[in-house]
Amino acid sequence: MIVSKKAIIDIDNTLWQFSDALYLELKKLNSNCSTPDQWCNFNVWEQYCSFEDFIAIINMIHHNQDSEQYRPYPEAQKFLTTLKNNGFQVIIASHRTPETAAPTERWLVRHGLPYDELHLSYDKTILFPEADIVVDDLPRTLEKAVKNGIPAAGLLFPWNKEYAGCGFELFGTLDEVLEFILVSS
Repeated sequence: MIVSKKAIIDIDNTLWQFSDALYLELKKLNSNCSTPDQWCNFNVWEQYCSFEDFIAIINMIHHNQDSEQYRPYPEAQKFLTTLKNNGFQVIIASHRTPETAAPTERWLVRHGLPYDELHLSYDKTILFPEADIVVDDLPRTLEKAVKNGIPAAGLLFPWNKEYAGCGFELFGTLDEVLEFILVSS
């Protein structure tokens, strides 16, 4: 029996441009909201809305994930398919409430994004003991992966670029992330 490697793959700002959807919703609450290319930290929302409003916006987006307006990156399908074809078990892991499982699954299926398991919780690190690679945009998740001896990578954004060189790799495209994974495994 072939034992596959496990890839823990985030959704938001990894398989699709979540920050654009977040921006559009924040802009409805505060017209002074800066564009995502100007977001230099993860707490940028604090300038524009309350914590409660922020969580409500995120949950609304996640509950509507299967909307036609939320499209994956063009290379997301190839990225996941290539991982699977190279012996990876793909575990999609996202900071989401369990109630968003159905729209998330519908979105993955609608866009032909192959995966083996969907893990929705606020602690992806419980998956790390068996992980062979972690792909995420959140530096603290990537740092925890590295501390556990797991190669980690993600897409480069203004809010995570200051963390480049902290033991994980940040790239401009999913194709570059894929190349890193295939060379590292």
